[in-house]
Amino acid sequence: MTVRRATLQDADALAQLIDGAYQGYRDRGVDLPDVSGGVADAIADGAVWVIGEAAPVGVLMLSTKGPDAHLMNIAVSADAQGQGVGGKLIRHAMDQAREAGCKGIALATHVDLAENIALYEHLGWSETGREGARVMMYRAI
Repeated sequence: MTVRRATLQDADALAQLIDGAYQGYRDRGVDLPDVSGGVADAIADGAVWVIGEAAPVGVLMLSTKGPDAHLMNIAVSADAQGQGVGGKLIRHAMDQAREAGCKGIALATHVDLAENIALYEHLGWSETGREGARVMMYRAI
């Protein structure tokens, strides 16, 4: 599994991957914001990495501008879940943030995604606050 920087040619496939990865939450009735919007802009900013040769199976959107990195999105296709793709992307995010001189990584997830909150806590993130349906979390690096 190689992580590579996404190109604009990946944009449509990555948007589909992200929408597909979040569909199960929507099917449960979770009212999510647009999770795949801005992919092309983020690629143009150099903030998107992908795993997958013939077709993408995982995507990481990470901004390393500022003193803290911001994990904007991470998604793994249903077919690739449980194969270490998400873990590899998280490790890549940590490496990118360190290389950029960031002090930590902030993220926001949805209050109704308890399994995501628990996963991030297991990986070292701590909850720092809530705003509406958003749960803000932070991990020092």
